[in-house]
Amino acid sequence: MRVALIKTSHVISGIVLTALVLATPGCIVRKVTHVHAPSQNAPALNATLAELVAKINAQSNAFTTMTATVDLAPTAGSVYSGVIKEYHDVKGFVLLEKPSTIRLLGQAPVVRTNVFDMVSNGEEFRLSIPTKHKFIIGKTTFRRPAKNALENLRPQHILEALIIPVIDPDHETTYRRSFPSRTDARRYYLVDVVEAQSPKHIIPRRIFWFDRSNLELSRAQYYEPDGTCTEDIQYSSYQDFQGVHYPTHIEISRPEEDYMVTITIEKATFNQPIAPEKFELKQPEGAELINLSAAKQEGNPLGQ
Repeated sequence: MRVALIKTSHVISGIVLTALVLATPGCIVRKVTHVHAPSQNAPALNATLAELVAKINAQSNAFTTMTATVDLAPTAGSVYSGVIKEYHDVKGFVLLEKPSTIRLLGQAPVVRTNVFDMVSNGEEFRLSIPTKHKFIIGKTTFRRPAKNALENLRPQHILEALIIPVIDPDHETTYRRSFPSRTDARRYYLVDVVEAQSPKHIIPRRIFWFDRSNLELSRAQYYEPDGTCTEDIQYSSYQDFQGVHYPTHIEISRPEEDYMVTITIEKATFNQPIAPEKFELKQPEGAELINLSAAKQEGNPLGQ
């Protein structure tokens, strides 16, 4: 009889807990993430180095312009800094024209007011932050430690993730490796891209990862000459857009700047003309101009 009472008590406790979870999802369940199990039984496809290089160049050459509606989920902080800060999803609009022009507009959820508007021509960027009444300009190469890691977000970081650079056979050398992953039960081809500085000195440039279950590009890593990884990008959920095979889920990690951005493409149009004035961003009336390319400024230029 006592055993039956114990079992009944456990059942009741389970029912009560389930009811609490269902009744108060905002308090108990912070976020639900649906994880799809990897295709462990998918056969590994084969490809030569030449075929993989051709796929990289074909993906890069498939379009010259992009107009897209995206969802942006930025995250500042990392395991190295000891803090992770998750920000609300931001509705974004992307205009891109090769080789190096991009405009990215971000709007707050629900109210859809502009959070930021940024543009870059490959050499200079302009960033408008209406909520702070700031208008920031500077060279794309400018780097400055910031209290908030997302202040390091630059439009060219997004551009580098959206455009896969072609491999230059005159200056770059490629190698193919096979890599079995122990974390997701998949097998990969890795294509290393290096550049020779001298007969005895080569520097890393990029590493491309191909999922051997479908031979799609699933990851790209970019390196400085000293071996520092500047950007780590993961691609998934490919779709066909007017003949352009393109990923709709892109995760960008910038370890040196200590931030991440996840881009989910909701709608996209490729290879349609974009008027030049769409890439013009003027200083709003009343906004403070901050020129990062001017003389060195003391303290945080964003006033934080």
